[in-house]
This record gives sequence, structure tokens and C-alpha cells, in this order.
Amino acid sequence: MSVLAAVAALLVATTAPVFSEKPCTDSRLAKLARCGTVAVAEDRERPDGRTIALNVIVMPATPASVSQPPLFDIDGGPGLPVTKNVAFYATDGAAYRAGRDIVLIDQRGTGGSNALHCPTFYKPEATYRPLYPVEEVRRCRQSLEQKADLTKYGTAEAIADLDAVRAALGYEQIDLFGLSYGSIVAQRYLASFPDRVRAAVLIGVAPASSLPPRGHGAAGQQAFRKLAVQCRLEPACSAAFDPPADLDRARTMLKDIAGAPSEEVFFEKLRSLMYQPAGARRVPLILSRAAAGDLAPFYAATKASPFMYADGMAFTVICSESMALMDVAKARTAAKNTIFGDYRLRRQQEACAEWPRAKVSADHLKPIRSNIPVLLVSGELDPVTPPEWADEVARGLPNSKHVVIPASGHMFDGMSGVDSCLDPLILRFLMSGDAKGLDTSCVVTMKPPPFSIQVANGSPR
Repeated sequence: MSVLAAVAALLVATTAPVFSEKPCTDSRLAKLARCGTVAVAEDRERPDGRTIALNVIVMPATPASVSQPPLFDIDGGPGLPVTKNVAFYATDGAAYRAGRDIVLIDQRGTGGSNALHCPTFYKPEATYRPLYPVEEVRRCRQSLEQKADLTKYGTAEAIADLDAVRAALGYEQIDLFGLSYGSIVAQRYLASFPDRVRAAVLIGVAPASSLPPRGHGAAGQQAFRKLAVQCRLEPACSAAFDPPADLDRARTMLKDIAGAPSEEVFFEKLRSLMYQPAGARRVPLILSRAAAGDLAPFYAATKASPFMYADGMAFTVICSESMALMDVAKARTAAKNTIFGDYRLRRQQEACAEWPRAKVSADHLKPIRSNIPVLLVSGELDPVTPPEWADEVARGLPNSKHVVIPASGHMFDGMSGVDSCLDPLILRFLMSGDAKGLDTSCVVTMKPPPFSIQVANGSPR
């Protein structure tokens, strides 16, 4: 069964979707947004069964006159609630609302849409222990099965939900903005509903065939090596650090530091730190101090965050749409040859042994083909979705353009020029719907923050 046929099947025998407006839970949004829900069947083949109230926020265009299709923002993870982005569109991203509505839908299983959390993963004492303890994964599954059919929280369902919200809000055509895993959802929606999409922006682009976390080790190693080159080319960093040598010394030293996390946990935290330029520029200092037996900079950079992924939803997507479709043994062998090893794959494999598998359409891994205008944006030092992945996606998109942000990562926090170059560039594309003729020359002026260097009194800056 094709993706389109699979999504069409999910829409069979359902009543017309309705947007039920409700007061915004955050009173600050009262004059900025319309809040509400769209009820959808958890299992569209059983429309009389359990329903999910999808959490939806619509930020109306400013001024009220609408001249552009609405922008549907799709976040990544998988497992991130997109409605948290309302703060961006209310402040620094207000320009995106000029002439267009912004629509934020918490994907089923996240945020306010029957979130599937595994809260014990986020206890402070869990910060530096191995990922996904099997017993906790099992207990989380058993708990979540009381309120959800865990096989119904994958990408195909998300696509059908997105179109249900579009219909409920009365939009004929929409624009898409997909980040990371959200870029996969956007691509699949574009393939399934080509007449509904006018243009799309994909950031941190992952083809479905990438099967994350299969390539995490290789992508992280590539990003680290590029970061080391940049350190060598910057006099202050080069004078203070030798990242490759410090990495080897840190690996050896970890075994002798009392209370230190395992080598695997340390390096996975380090890889994750490189997602953002500000984090990446702290890595040489962290490795240098770890090599000297001091983990204070590491702990300062990786301390527990109050934010919680919807890991239950993420497990459904990753276990069914990645792990089940890859040669895990081959992937682990390849990952073992990287500086980050097969840790992430091994822990994910063990967790997925405890998770139910969803059915995946036969052409789930097929490349997307579309003539719709698409802007693809990558970071040069992205440790999870490297730029060549966007090049792969672009081969099926003849009306696309791929922009690589120098020295940036998976996200662009900390880069100069985001508000003066990147956001205006994206807005020009959305206004014109023309990727090929887009002037992207300003991205070469975007700069990362400086490397953190140890100053004389011992404190990092």
C-alpha cells in the first residue's frame, strides 16, 4: 500500500473535522491567538472508538487582511510539542504573521494532544545515566497503554491529522515549515496532498530513508572533525586546545574521575551539545578540561533541562519507522567505527524490544518527488542531519534551493544574522514562492559565537 493510499485509508469513514474554539490557557495569548481543539479518531479504521483532541493554536495574520496561505509549523524530535513556538511568533518571529495566519498543532502524542510522556527519564538523577533503561521503558509502555493504542501515533496518522486540521480551519492551500523530524512529516504530507501545499521550508532536513538514529555516529563525527578544523583556524582556540588529542585523553581520563558518567554517556552528551552553535563552541574547552580531570565545564553545559520529550510518541515513530526497517547489526558495526560508537543505536534497539510496532506503508522509504517550491536549510556542522541529506531530498524537488549556513548546527541559536539574514530570506521565499531565484548570498555573513576559552582566573568565557 502506498503512503497516499495509507493516508487516504486513515481518512475513510470519518465525519467532517471541526475546530472547537476554547479560551487560551495562557491569558497572554487572549489577544494574539485563537486556541482550540480538533477531535480525530485515534484509530481511523474504528471511528467510533477513542478520540484525540488535537491541541491547536492559530495566530491570525497582522494586520487582519490575509494575502498569503497560512504557515503550518511542524516541530521535530520526534516528540516535541509545536505550540511552545507561540512565544517566537509573538515576539522575534512576529514578521512571519504579516499577511498570513500561523497554525500550530501539537502532533498526536505530544503537548496538549494526549501526550505520551515517560517522566522517569527526566528525573534529575537520570541526567547522566544510560539512555532508556529497559525496565523503565517497559513500565512506561504499560502505563501509556491505559490511555493510548501506541501503534497509532506514527507519521501516517500525523499527516492525516494535519489535513483534518487544515479542513477544520477552512484553508484550501497551506505553506509548510518542517524542522528535523518535522521535515519528514512535511515531505510526506507534500507527497500525499500535493494540491494542498503551495510552498515548503525544510530545516535540518532528513529523508525518510535516513532511518535515524542509524547515522547519528557518522554525522556527529563529521561535525566534530569540522569543528576541530575551525578551532585550528582560529588563533585563540588553536593556541588553547587540540580537540582530537584532547578527545583521546578525555576518553582515557574519564575512567579515573570519581563519579564521572560512563564514556558512552559523556560522548552522547557531547554530540547533543553540538546541535546548537553556542554549544558546539564550548566543546574544545570541555574536552580540554576533561582531559585534565575537570568535568565542571561539561556539567555546566549539560545539566538537566526542565523540558520533557514525549518519548512514548517518539518510540512509536523510531521503533516502527526506523529500527524495524534497518539492518541494525550493520548499522551498529558502522557506528562502532566512529568516535561516538553504537551507544545510541544499542540503547534504542533495547528500548524498541519493549515497544509495540505500527504498520508502515510499503513505500515509506521512497524519495519524495514534487514540483512544489521548497527551500531547504542546513547547518554546515549539523551532527544529526548533515547537509548531504538535504542534497538527497533536493534531487526529487526540481523547484527547490538548498542553503547551507556556515559553521552552524542542527539549529541556528547563537548565530549572528538570524534576524537580519535568515528570517528575511525565508520570508522572501514564502512571499514569492520562488526558490530558484532567491538571493541567499547573505548567509556567508552569518557567524557563530566565539569559542569558549579558559581565561587566566580559570573561568570559561
